[in-house]
Amino acid sequence: MAEFLYLSEQKLYGRLGVKRITSQLSASGTLKVPPVIDISASRSRSEDVLGGATLDDLMKGVKKVDELHDPADFTEFNLQRNRWIRFDLNLAQNVVYEDSGRPPADVALFAGDVPAGEAGQPRDMGFLLCGSIQHLRTQDLPPGRMGSDTTWLHDLILELDRREQEGNHVIPEFLTEVVPSREGERTREQAAFGVHGWMSRDWPMPERSRMRGYAIVLMDIDNSNWTHRLVVASPLYVEVAPQRATPRRRFSLAVRRRSRPRRGSSLF
Repeated sequence: MAEFLYLSEQKLYGRLGVKRITSQLSASGTLKVPPVIDISASRSRSEDVLGGATLDDLMKGVKKVDELHDPADFTEFNLQRNRWIRFDLNLAQNVVYEDSGRPPADVALFAGDVPAGEAGQPRDMGFLLCGSIQHLRTQDLPPGRMGSDTTWLHDLILELDRREQEGNHVIPEFLTEVVPSREGERTREQAAFGVHGWMSRDWPMPERSRMRGYAIVLMDIDNSNWTHRLVVASPLYVEVAPQRATPRRRFSLAVRRRSRPRRGSSLF
């Protein structure tokens, strides 16, 4: 049984060109879209009357990415804009609105971390997925502010989504062609680091769920201006994955680090 948290039909049917299923087909598994629709092995179904993407369509899309676009692992180095990647790691999830705006939220965020020494990373690596809230398959998250000085990033996320709706699926080499900015590149990078930073602090690793999926790279920020690397991407889909088994540890009397209380708000 698969639980999908996010699915961009614009990427599936637009960018990948998957044809919607219109004939009666049998399907197995579970795909949750608002309202929840249960597709089981005992049922047959036609295309979702609500316009939601079907599980079969998504499987076709993933196969197309694998066969035609050679997706990279999200930890590979020098990821170029528009590159397809696959990811599998523990992620925090949140929904936000522009810092000076008011609810309801309009941006969905997922954030994770890869410690230095893992997956060949010489230093810590952050991972940030961002997209329009309209592609979320779960609607029970309390909204928060995106954070100070993040207006450009907020507008970029929504403008890229609008372009996809109009059939423009190629992300320009310079993101300022999508949303102009008078700020320098470092200031724009700071917006992404700021959002990833407060999500990493507010959702410690034990509070995150293992998630996996596919996405398109927006930024791979890996330079000496920052203490760690950060990859920012726009997801095709995000699904909950089974937690990996962890080895049992013997009880130790070693001094334990006290956990810092969670702030409970997505504010800087």
